[in-house]
Amino acid sequence: MTNAVSTANDRKPALFRTVQFIEQLRELFPDIPMQTISVFLLIAMKPGISQRDLLKLLDLSQAGISRNVMALGEMNRHGKPGLGLIVQRKDPFDNRQVMLSLSPSGKALVARVTAIVAA
Repeated sequence: MTNAVSTANDRKPALFRTVQFIEQLRELFPDIPMQTISVFLLIAMKPGISQRDLLKLLDLSQAGISRNVMALGEMNRHGKPGLGLIVQRKDPFDNRQVMLSLSPSGKALVARVTAIVAA
């Protein structure tokens, strides 16, 4: 039992930084769903990822992926301004594919929240 308690105590700093990270995002984007955060983080980890590859990595429908990508982009699916955190570019080798990367605002957000996690 002592080993389990010490393991839980060892995780507290990492869990606390995780809570700080989530709260930072919620402060900036109060209504952002966790799905959208997951999509954003995968794009941050894999610049140039396609929506097809996101579909393989996440347990979301094609419509869910599209909805979250649009929310993170310049315009959401309702024609209103999106979060502006990612950019979409046609794949130069396959015009049917769209490559997703972070916008300058998205890169700034990653720098801001990773500073919290690294502290």
